[in-house]
Amino acid sequence: MSATAIEKPSAYGKLRLKEKIGYGMGDAGSCMIWSVLALYLTWFYTDVYGLAPGVVGTLFLVIRIFDAFSDPIMGAICDRTQSRWGKFRPWLLWMALPFGLGAVLMFTTPDLSMSGKIIYAWVTYLIMSLIYTAINIPYCSVAGVITLNQKERLGCLSWRFFLNGLATLIVSSSILPLTDWLGNGNRASGFQLTMMIMGGAATLMFLFCFSSIKERVVSFKPSDSLKKDLKDIAKNDQWLLMISITFLNVFPAFIRGAVTIYYATYVMKASVGFITLFMALGVACNMLGSVIAKPLTDRFDKIKLFRIINIILGILSFALWFVDPKSLTPLLTLFVIINILHLIQSGPILWAMMSDVDDYGDWKFGKRLTGISFAGNLFMLKMGLAVAGAIVAWILSYTGYIANKPQQNEQTLQGIIIMFSLLPMVSYFISAFIVRYFKLNDSFLEKIKVDLAKRELENGSAPSQECKDVPVH
Repeated sequence: MSATAIEKPSAYGKLRLKEKIGYGMGDAGSCMIWSVLALYLTWFYTDVYGLAPGVVGTLFLVIRIFDAFSDPIMGAICDRTQSRWGKFRPWLLWMALPFGLGAVLMFTTPDLSMSGKIIYAWVTYLIMSLIYTAINIPYCSVAGVITLNQKERLGCLSWRFFLNGLATLIVSSSILPLTDWLGNGNRASGFQLTMMIMGGAATLMFLFCFSSIKERVVSFKPSDSLKKDLKDIAKNDQWLLMISITFLNVFPAFIRGAVTIYYATYVMKASVGFITLFMALGVACNMLGSVIAKPLTDRFDKIKLFRIINIILGILSFALWFVDPKSLTPLLTLFVIINILHLIQSGPILWAMMSDVDDYGDWKFGKRLTGISFAGNLFMLKMGLAVAGAIVAWILSYTGYIANKPQQNEQTLQGIIIMFSLLPMVSYFISAFIVRYFKLNDSFLEKIKVDLAKRELENGSAPSQECKDVPVH
């Protein structure tokens, strides 16, 4: 038997709607917590927990970089996992409860000295980061082994990002009202109680995901050496390009997401009600983008589409710099369009590209190192989060930000506006440039599909119905 992945007969077939929804529920569970981290954690640490912005920036950078380096290790562990549920699914079961509990601990404000609170923040954030790695690497990797059917894979990803957006919409529209209501004006207590609800919901969603999906693609058995696996995956030129594209595309979302609450509070001088509406609007637009992505990719080559959208996003982000924050019509118009377009290219398209890279590695090298492959992308995603979080906190500190002060100084306001507009712009333009060298367009992927089907026949496997429909020459 060859050292390539072995596709089960159903690996090219159609998926049930329940399985697509079940897969999407896993990301919805992840985002019940992740969206709180991305949208509110910097603000929680500075304005609720009471840490200095400089301390927060250092905490984010150090722990998130450390956590990012744990991703390849977790990917290797997944590739070596053997269970009756597969390589990746069991981790959704094992880590669902710790994931929910970790979120509660991280948003708990203990009655300690400032030194004690800093230590508590470091420890709980580190623990939660490792738990997130242990559940999210398997979740992201399982997308590559549910199906090899490109259309069904995009269908799964569309459901994933729609439900992701729905969960984020729930969080962004309810987190501040809930914390005020449950805490009766005490936001520290309110955050802890709110995260009990969010953590419980996340746990149940991951358990539903585990019970709904199946692994159909049997991955190549990895070597006994993580170092050798890393060397093997590093031979994949498209994987190296992909992880760079991942960083460039998550960075704008993370930096704008983290600074949005500061922009609405101190630049727009909005009320709590409007801030909730403003952040929920962005998430609702993300959901619309996830719905639009599938019909667009059915009609256009996704790599060309990805590049064009990045160019447009760069132009629109530049335009944000010139908009008067008090002129709501142009501001909200740009905000809506940016959030719709961003999710189209950084949601289903970006994650489909990651799975395509895995198929390419199997086709070119005869090895499907799914766990390591997705771990590399999650590594860069977390590096994007680390850099974005640190930049936001450090710029606030450098410009003299004072937590909860209604009128910030002019330098702080300009820093917030730059982070909201110009920094994302730079990332979008660079991404549009380097994706020109990504060669896995739709026609090349069709060739890969044909060759993998031919290899399956040569290995003596009974091809699936869809395989029978693929012309093998």
